[in-house]
Amino acid sequence: MSDRPVSRARRPLLRPRQAVRIAVGLWLVLGVVLWNVVFDHVIVGAGRDYLYRQAQALQHKGPKVTIAEVMEPAAVHGVLVASFWSLLVTAVGLAAVGYAASRGVTSSPPSS
Repeated sequence: MSDRPVSRARRPLLRPRQAVRIAVGLWLVLGVVLWNVVFDHVIVGAGRDYLYRQAQALQHKGPKVTIAEVMEPAAVHGVLVASFWSLLVTAVGLAAVGYAASRGVTSSPPSS
């Protein structure tokens, strides 16, 4: 073995504590983004349902409907569903980060 300094390519980019903080932050951001996507999906579906039911009512094929009758329950449902999935995914991600941090898992390749 030579006494040459380790090349920059073999040094880790981040210290383990920094990597954990970044991973936790990314999982939290993912949780917020996921919540917004799921909530939006539910609200868009409710909006389409309202438009369909309104069209049916205008053609005298169904009862009259107000937007509040459709959107208020959808908003509650959207909050519950979005919160469930966001918390589940974030919790699993944070648990994985905690597990990896406790095991000392790093992304650097083993030395030969």
